[in-house]
Amino acid sequence: MAKESVEKRYEKHGRIKPCVLTRDDILALAKIIQGTFTKPEVERYFRISTVLSHTRVFSSSVEHLLSLEELGDRVADLSFWIEGWDQKTRFDKNILLDFSKYSIQLSVEGTDPVWVFDTYNRITNYLKNKTAWYCPIITMEKIIVFFITIMLIANVVIAFKKTAPLYYLDKLGLLALWMFLVFYDTRKIWPYSNIRLKEDKFYFSRENVVMLVMILVVILAIAGGTILPFMR
Repeated sequence: MAKESVEKRYEKHGRIKPCVLTRDDILALAKIIQGTFTKPEVERYFRISTVLSHTRVFSSSVEHLLSLEELGDRVADLSFWIEGWDQKTRFDKNILLDFSKYSIQLSVEGTDPVWVFDTYNRITNYLKNKTAWYCPIITMEKIIVFFITIMLIANVVIAFKKTAPLYYLDKLGLLALWMFLVFYDTRKIWPYSNIRLKEDKFYFSRENVVMLVMILVVILAIAGGTILPFMR
């Protein structure tokens, strides 16, 4: 009796660090994704999609999708998907790259392990150079919340000894910052994927202003509520 053939498929999945991308970056990324696929495969199976008014829209053309006026200046939700085939199996390779406010996921699958790992590395290496400047804020957000919690507790202890109103101002600032980090969806300010379809040379962007305010509040709190009381 003939032995049944067994097909092997190799997979590589991973999570990408927060990225800031421009329109040109998306076009370059699309060329990398399409690079190892034939023209018929790209024309038939390549898709790029996003969400507009709670509806996901698809296109086979990156330029066409990015030209939609409904997208505005920035977008956080964007997905690439493509499949390919050979003579042995109908679909022998596929790529899925999904950008959102909360994560960036990459999945590469195929019957050729060399193709899988090379393709995965090409995409991730390109995106490494696009890592968002606020990436440390996202990765250390829980540590920042813990640090502020400790500061609040320390300042409450100091408040029992110092009854002047000055020593309560920093507590209010830290409390407001703590509530912001815990209860507000900070991914609206520092999204994992920040795709800027139009160049913005104005440095006082939303994420920059919020970051400066956070730093100022922490500095004033440490100086006014923790350091000064021990110097007097």
